[in-house]
Amino acid sequence: MIDRRLACLLASLALVPLPGAALGDSINCDRGIVSTGDSKLDLLAKCGEPALMEARLEERSHYRLSPDGRSGAGRSVTVTVERWTYNFGPQRFQQYVTLETGRVVAVERGTYGYSLEQLRRPPRGLGLARCDQISFHLGDSSFDVLARCGEPALREQKQVTTSAFGGAGAGLGGGSSAGATFEVWTYNFGSRTFVRYLEFANGTLVRIETGGYGYDPPG
Repeated sequence: MIDRRLACLLASLALVPLPGAALGDSINCDRGIVSTGDSKLDLLAKCGEPALMEARLEERSHYRLSPDGRSGAGRSVTVTVERWTYNFGPQRFQQYVTLETGRVVAVERGTYGYSLEQLRRPPRGLGLARCDQISFHLGDSSFDVLARCGEPALREQKQVTTSAFGGAGAGLGGGSSAGATFEVWTYNFGSRTFVRYLEFANGTLVRIETGGYGYDPPG
């Protein structure tokens, strides 16, 4: 059973943009403007490949009981949700574009971007993170963390689903369910510093935990 705090977190993530982000309906690129409702092909042709592409599957279920409560009907749809991060350098804001089944559904403006030198990522494995352990802040995007610290040593993923019954718009005895994708990134700073575990919900940093001492790379 999912507790009330987690359910509130998932609801807030669906409604509130990243700190410092601004909702919009278009992104202005060198080859033109892409607006909500445009296709993924439009986005690629006008803006090119993103600096980071994240994808997840969301299962959305809707169900309703009959007035006498003796029968019901439901429908589940699995939707591919992608989040593309565009980095235009330190003089311009990042842009986060959300796509569902090949269509742009939202555009958000993030913080200022990063130079190409900042985006050189060290290899995974036991390679040490290139930032320090205070470089993480709740509300950071996954791209912010990658730009500052490089790839984590490990990534794990889990899917959490919440359900709601009744309420406005659900109908008598009706309800719905929705999910969020969580990722846990492990950062290793070496044998003299504690490991950091970062938990992301749909690309936003929501929890930071400290582990034991890390490990030095072989050799």
